[in-house]
Amino acid sequence: MDLELELLLERVAKLHGAAYDDEVVRGAEDKRVIGAALAAELLYRPIPRFLAIPGTDPRIVKCRQFRARLTCASAAEVLGYPMWSKPDSLHLAIPRNRGVRSSAHRDLTDVVLHRKHRVTPMTVDDYPVVDPTEVVACCLECLDELDAVCVADAALNRGDTSVEAVAELLTGRYQAEARKRLERTDPAARSPLETRTRLALGDLGLSMETGAAIEDVGEVDMLVEGWLIVETDGWEFHSSNEQFALDRRRDQAALAHGYVPVRLTGQDVAAGEDHIREIVARAFLGAAHSNRVALPRNPVITRNLRKAALT
Repeated sequence: MDLELELLLERVAKLHGAAYDDEVVRGAEDKRVIGAALAAELLYRPIPRFLAIPGTDPRIVKCRQFRARLTCASAAEVLGYPMWSKPDSLHLAIPRNRGVRSSAHRDLTDVVLHRKHRVTPMTVDDYPVVDPTEVVACCLECLDELDAVCVADAALNRGDTSVEAVAELLTGRYQAEARKRLERTDPAARSPLETRTRLALGDLGLSMETGAAIEDVGEVDMLVEGWLIVETDGWEFHSSNEQFALDRRRDQAALAHGYVPVRLTGQDVAAGEDHIREIVARAFLGAAHSNRVALPRNPVITRNLRKAALT
């Protein structure tokens, strides 16, 4: 490979693997080099006057065609922020003062353009994205509440942004709903299972503490009304024999301290908010109204129990 061709490919690679000719051509000689690269299939043209390296993610190619950056759900995917619904459109951020119209070579089908006053460029694994704070603010405005709060919780939990920083981008008159969603976020949430469960139970008006630390038990997903422990058990982290045994020891310790544990599987949470509320409400009412919970009337048995508990 000659030096000119190598330099051309390097310039395209630095632009995430896709670029317009005017971004990489330095002189007349480069036009000859482009022809050689196309002939050797080291580059290809998705649209006229635009180059891409074979194997470049189609999301990047489309994004670069608009000279944009990934934002909202598309950037959340790249950043590893979980959502319950996979985005079916490509979300792109462009400066508010830039005009973009659909054309034969820049089709806006399945593309959502977010025109923003602030577009802060970042590169993550060679993907052109915007700052996480801007990603979260955009999600809170654009996505449904569950996915938006899941993204925000993940970003806050990882320390990628803060509630205050996101709030600074949501001061507009038409951003009131996004501000309400921001109020429902919780940096202590560690998974989309926890977020969905918390939102579902919050609709019942119950008081909850996320990530509550309990003596001899450790940190629990949610402590409801000060006594009901709600744990969400995703298969990824709760499928091993070791984790299964640890979860049972934690439940035993919780009961010993007067707490009632309830475990929701990933399937329980995925079944929806009504199902979550039904499981927890039935457990809550059943435990709170139970006439079966009492010490034995025989004092000898009670003494035996107390003695066994101290061994």
